[in-house]
Amino acid sequence: MIKKLIIGLFITMIFFFTFINGCIQKQEGLPIVVIGRDNASGTREFFWQYVMEKQNFTENLREKNSNGGIYLSVTQTPGAIGYVGLSYVDNKVKVLKIDNISANSENILAGTYPIARHLFLLTRGNATGLAKEFIEYIQSSEGQAIVKEEGFVPLPTSVPYNSSGKHLNGMLTIGGSTTVFPIIEKAKDSFVRLYPDISITVSSTGSGPGITAVSQGTVTIGMSSRDLKASEKTLGLVNYTIAIDGIAIIVNLENTYVDSLTIAQLKEIYKGEITNWTELQ
Repeated sequence: MIKKLIIGLFITMIFFFTFINGCIQKQEGLPIVVIGRDNASGTREFFWQYVMEKQNFTENLREKNSNGGIYLSVTQTPGAIGYVGLSYVDNKVKVLKIDNISANSENILAGTYPIARHLFLLTRGNATGLAKEFIEYIQSSEGQAIVKEEGFVPLPTSVPYNSSGKHLNGMLTIGGSTTVFPIIEKAKDSFVRLYPDISITVSSTGSGPGITAVSQGTVTIGMSSRDLKASEKTLGLVNYTIAIDGIAIIVNLENTYVDSLTIAQLKEIYKGEITNWTELQ
């Protein structure tokens, strides 16, 4: 009898402290952990221009050097918020609507999702030879099928790639955006199967370093997830659009505070003016 009373008292205490802890958490809310990209990132540059309106990020911003780094941090941190390319979205994160509009291919193509951009390959001067062929392949219906497979939005129009009678050889070096990297890495394999006598190496260094590298001739093709800056437009680079992407705003699955943010609220979070999820309820 006494044993049953002790067990009952123990269970009651557990429920009591769980209830008290829940009340405290509800009162204190959940601090926002702001996660973003480093300075080499084209995604950061785009976000800074179109969401932040070129205003400073909070000093508490936790910088990551890839979309994957942001994704992983958000999955592991209950109060986290981050921004990633559309292809990094899956069921392990919660995607917030922006202005009540979902981040998906349909809304991006319709122009209604407010945080969308083009993805580029760049060459120094007009693309020629092997670089020109590879870019044409990416822009073709075969290449755009890869774009779609990788979770990005294909270009509205494309035509089949014509390899008939072509015998290509040589080497391509490609570097830059971590967002564009998975498209090019997969397309590289398909392109080499068409032309076994070529070799292609791809490195993901960030859009900024990729632009610098192609302008200096250390890579043949640069990858970028942003437009050229004014200072870069004097470098003699030519950009080729290869895909469309949406910037998805992701939070941890445990976040039940919000399902949608306005652009203004998103900006305030990344400026450090909104610091707790309860402020958005």
